Amino acid sequence: MKANSARERPKPHSSRKGARRWIIVVLALVVLAVGSAVAYQFIKARRVERFASAGDSLLQAEKLNEAAVQYRVALQLDPKNYHALLGAAHLASKADRPEAIELWQKVVQQSKSTIQDRQDYAELLIKTDQLELAQKILDPLLKNNPDTKTLRLASRYATKVGETAKAVEFARIASKRAPDDDAIRFQLAQLLAQSTDSSEQAEARKILWDLAGKSNAFRQVAVEALASAPQLHADEQNRLMQELAALTPKNIQDDLLAADLRLQLHPDDDAQVYHDAIEHWRDAPTADLIQLARWLNVHQQAELVLSSFPIERSFEDNQLLLARLDAMAILQRWNDIDEILGRTEVTLDPSVIESFYARTAQERNATLDAEMHWNHALSLAGTDPFKVRFVANFAEQSRATAVAIKAYEQLARFPDHAETAYRGIERVSQRSGDTSAQRAAMAKISARTPEDPNAADQVAYLNLLLGEDVDKNLATAKKLAEQYPNRLAYRVTAALGYLRQQNAAAALAQFNAPVPIDWKQTLPAWRAVYAAALLGSDRNDEAQKIIATIKRDRLNPEERALIGDSAETKR
Repeated sequence: MKANSARERPKPHSSRKGARRWIIVVLALVVLAVGSAVAYQFIKARRVERFASAGDSLLQAEKLNEAAVQYRVALQLDPKNYHALLGAAHLASKADRPEAIELWQKVVQQSKSTIQDRQDYAELLIKTDQLELAQKILDPLLKNNPDTKTLRLASRYATKVGETAKAVEFARIASKRAPDDDAIRFQLAQLLAQSTDSSEQAEARKILWDLAGKSNAFRQVAVEALASAPQLHADEQNRLMQELAALTPKNIQDDLLAADLRLQLHPDDDAQVYHDAIEHWRDAPTADLIQLARWLNVHQQAELVLSSFPIERSFEDNQLLLARLDAMAILQRWNDIDEILGRTEVTLDPSVIESFYARTAQERNATLDAEMHWNHALSLAGTDPFKVRFVANFAEQSRATAVAIKAYEQLARFPDHAETAYRGIERVSQRSGDTSAQRAAMAKISARTPEDPNAADQVAYLNLLLGEDVDKNLATAKKLAEQYPNRLAYRVTAALGYLRQQNAAAALAQFNAPVPIDWKQTLPAWRAVYAAALLGSDRNDEAQKIIATIKRDRLNPEERALIGDSAETKR
């Protein structure tokens, strides 16, 4: 028995062998599983890259729908793949798709994301007025030795938020770093052209003429910008007509710019100019007809709009219909407007229709009906900032001051549209002569852009007009004038501050400049301040010559008070 038991008992070393075999088997299985997983991931990664690369090729070939399919498959396989996310973001941006912002957010969160990725994201945010997000992306880029593209984007951002001085500053730095970059030079010229400073306007023209003399992508836009510029000399107008005629391919914008120049050079030939434009573009695509109709309306040729485009054609496109309605408004055909708005073919947004009903009721002096339609238009616009903006602009153009301010106040509730809203309130208040409301709107703009010297100057100017905090606002104006001695606007504000302190001599000293000021080219309000400084210095004859160039309806009550009720002031 004992012998048998001894034989049956397993030997210790054979037990250990079995355990080793199981360990080896398990390890082999683990290695096989890991290897399979790694191999699967490798194969999967290669498939994702293949789909993403195919999407890139299709995107480059402008085959957007096919590219979208490739990126979609790639992201289904790997939702966090950098290559696929980047390609999809570029595609969505190109196609103006709403998911573009979400895709770019995922791209810049990747460890592989580059400065160019952040620049492309910022560019989209600026384009779509997502300005708060744009600032968060731009700020870190500006702190780390920004390149030319970052500076260009910063300039565009500053322009959008109303910080004109910063926009010019960024564009200047970029232009100095890349003096041969025509894109940034054109951007700088556009900014300088909007300045009220004659020297900056002259600099803008110099840049544009230089660009117009080149055979590159910016020749056309430079010629177009020059043709749109005010106060051109006759020789410049003739040269620009030749430049416009030489541009290819021909388009309606250039043709209408040339027509404007013809009207300036030969005003007695206006009927022929309008006839030529209509005959040349009568059978053009709808987009061109819209431009032509708007151009004719600007020139008060409403009858030609109505006679040149059949009403049936107008119903094919809402923008063309709006141009027709504008023409009828110029002709004060209010009943006809109501009749058109009631037709079943009209597909305008209800807030737009109500705005027109409000305008027609207003013009008939039906005050209660007008108020009802304006309120209904705002209610229909609701939470859509673009519809609210239309109602605000339309009310402003219709001289419905109270409604326009109410609509702009509603628009100001949308953060990305607040700047536009406050500018609108400031503009409407200025036109209505409500300096206090104008100052309140400008103060909100300045609070949003505390580093913008233009906004600070405007607030100081309006406070001084109202006679409030004279010493404090004069100090602000003096500081700005010392910091930017070439900006006449700031010296005007400082002069107004000295006038409020009854110091006409110091006010007049603000206008001493190495280059004589061409007062005919300045704003009426600036001339009023200058004339007041002359009057206070007993230089009445010079003052009256300046006053004779000012139209009183271009001044607000406080500005009119500066120059009194001179009989020589134009009305």
